[in-house]
Amino acid sequence: MFLIMVCMALVAAGAAIQVAVGAGLSIVCGAALFLWLGTAVGIPVLLLLNLLVSLVATALGGVRLRWGDVALSSGSILLGCAAAAVLPSIPEAALKGITAAVLLLAALPRPTAPVTGFDKGWAGIAGAGIVTGMLTLWTASPGPVTPVALARAGRSGDEVRRVMQPVSCVGYGVALAVAGLPTTSATGAGILWSLITACLAGAGCGFMLRPRIEPGRVVKLIRLIAVAAAALLLLSLRS
Repeated sequence: MFLIMVCMALVAAGAAIQVAVGAGLSIVCGAALFLWLGTAVGIPVLLLLNLLVSLVATALGGVRLRWGDVALSSGSILLGCAAAAVLPSIPEAALKGITAAVLLLAALPRPTAPVTGFDKGWAGIAGAGIVTGMLTLWTASPGPVTPVALARAGRSGDEVRRVMQPVSCVGYGVALAVAGLPTTSATGAGILWSLITACLAGAGCGFMLRPRIEPGRVVKLIRLIAVAAAALLLLSLRS
């Protein structure tokens, strides 16, 4: 019962952070959900919760977007999902190590890339999208790779968190279509609906939290989330 209550609280907190910042749900609650439900059941559940948060955040906050960034990131994520679907399976330990390395590299502070008329940081955004798509399908925890790439390309914190919502709809939607919807027979109807309720309640809190977080701090918070995610993955390798 204690683990169940912890998972519900983490789902709500993760949803609030994701709406407010642009990333965080999988990182905050993913490990606890996998411990509770197992990875086979936990991955579809986590994908569904992420998709719900992204849909709500897009519907209620999807204005003043850089649609070029949305289109490029979404297309790159689709390509990454396709690549992950056809590549040979990777051992879980190796996958965790690779993911942790990618997250730590993404979290390294770097100067903003110079922006020219022909290159608006799109190469880095496209590469990050491919990595994000692969991680989404493999682990349901893409991490803040694309948000960091957007910031590196000179996008403001407010632009990053707004762009990430529709982009996440694409990534999580495709990954969920491949992985399959979670079934109540696997989780129990009460458990699944309780998780969905906690997720939506947390998303509502995220909208109240968003104006209180200055855009300049968004990227710093995303980098902290990346480091936390990498640390959790590395710790799980020792268990």
